[in-house]
Amino acid sequence: MQIRTQFEALEIKLRNVVLGYKELKLKLEQSQKENELLKKNLADSQRENQELQKKLNQRLKNFKKSDKITKIAVNNLNNTGNPAELKEKLDEYILEIEKCISQLSK
Repeated sequence: MQIRTQFEALEIKLRNVVLGYKELKLKLEQSQKENELLKKNLADSQRENQELQKKLNQRLKNFKKSDKITKIAVNNLNNTGNPAELKEKLDEYILEIEKCISQLSK
């Protein structure tokens, strides 16, 4: 009788161990899926960050170029003294730049 009771107690403990194992295995699988999703999100965020960084660098370059254009305009204004003439030259430069941008966009 005592062996039977010990056997039943052992059987209950074994079932609990198996049940605990199954629960832990399920949690592990869920954690692995979540980990993969987080890795994918991180990779996407890093790509997006790189694209934004490239755009920022390009805009900084463009800003520096526009700063140079402003200096050229001020120098030309000082040299020519005629704002209408300067405006005409700037309009020509702008049209030429727009043509270049259009060609690059194609």
